[in-house]
Amino acid sequence: MSQVAVRALPVASGQRELTKIFSGVAKIVAKERYRNFCRLTFRCPEIAGRALPGQFVNLYLDGLRSETEFERLGLPMAAILPRPFSIAKTVPLRKGEIQSDTPQALSVLFEIRGIGTNWLAQLTTDVPVRIAGPLGKGFWLPEEAKVAVMVAGGIGVAPFPFLAEKLKRQGIETILLLGAQTKEKLPFDPVRAEYPLMRNGRPLSYWGVDEFESIGVRSAIALDKPEEGFFAGTVVQLLEAWLSTQKERNGIVIYGCGPIPMLKALAKFASANNLHCQVSLEERMGCGVGICFGCSIPIKDGGYKLCCLDGPVFDASEVDWEAMRNA
Repeated sequence: MSQVAVRALPVASGQRELTKIFSGVAKIVAKERYRNFCRLTFRCPEIAGRALPGQFVNLYLDGLRSETEFERLGLPMAAILPRPFSIAKTVPLRKGEIQSDTPQALSVLFEIRGIGTNWLAQLTTDVPVRIAGPLGKGFWLPEEAKVAVMVAGGIGVAPFPFLAEKLKRQGIETILLLGAQTKEKLPFDPVRAEYPLMRNGRPLSYWGVDEFESIGVRSAIALDKPEEGFFAGTVVQLLEAWLSTQKERNGIVIYGCGPIPMLKALAKFASANNLHCQVSLEERMGCGVGICFGCSIPIKDGGYKLCCLDGPVFDASEVDWEAMRNA
């Protein structure tokens, strides 16, 4: 089997570059439904082969040769714009004559919320969907990094399977902390953590996340509504509890994704503890390529940056959190 070199994450924000964009059609090769969540996997080597964690794709609601046509008539413009989704994972799709480790497919994970995501969740395998990507600028890994802690709120976990695999391959100790209001709102199945995170001789959470535990990433789950075996509180409080067990804090890097109030709290906590923190932001996008200026992010030094071109990943310290929308 041929081997490919592991593409390393950039070591600084300024080293990230926009990738050549593929715009075309990709077929769905796998579909998973879990409660109110859906994961679609597309065969698209043009995107999968050059994507990096934190980048995203646009999916267009065309209904190309699909029995499930998207009805546009009478809908507002926002309902028919392309949907941006974080790239959740890339896979080699070793099948038949394909024996390369080069990624051939990519998956997106989303919560079924409105017209667009409901339509996408109804699609089946072999259906072609118009797609564009990879878009935006993703995560980076500072040279001094030794431990990466991914902090996710609900469906904010979407970009982290891809990031976790990349970090593991680069020899970085990686941890996932996932928060949700209730167990029913977790995007992944909880499983008994094989090596739970400990404090004072007791696990912070007996439960981890199957998607991450299966690749050797230690994980813990926080629930706002207390339930036996889970950490009781927010995911930022879970991070605070874990950090209190760490004697050595040099080299800890925080990666966050989730709702804005959670990210505000995470950025404040990271600043107070002198921790490097990157956040993946979600903004309403019209185009995803910097034409419409609809996804502006307020910056502390004044002015704005675009989520689709300068992000969606930003250094948490540069964002003007007081000016950010809470939606």
